[in-house]
Amino acid sequence: MEPGFQAIVDCMLEAGWTRGEIMRSLKRLIAADNMTQKENAKVEAQIAIARAMMGLGRP
Repeated sequence: MEPGFQAIVDCMLEAGWTRGEIMRSLKRLIAADNMTQKENAKVEAQIAIARAMMGLGRP
């Protein structure tokens, strides 16, 4: 994973980003991914509840 991460950072540096900008953007990406994972889990739970309430129980 380290080589891939370093390649991304190197590309961003070559494009003119500062290290501070890179770190801030990566932190935002991580936060967005965490939020997406939480929301996906909520939706999956809601779907499971709806299926159980409808008596389907199976996809």
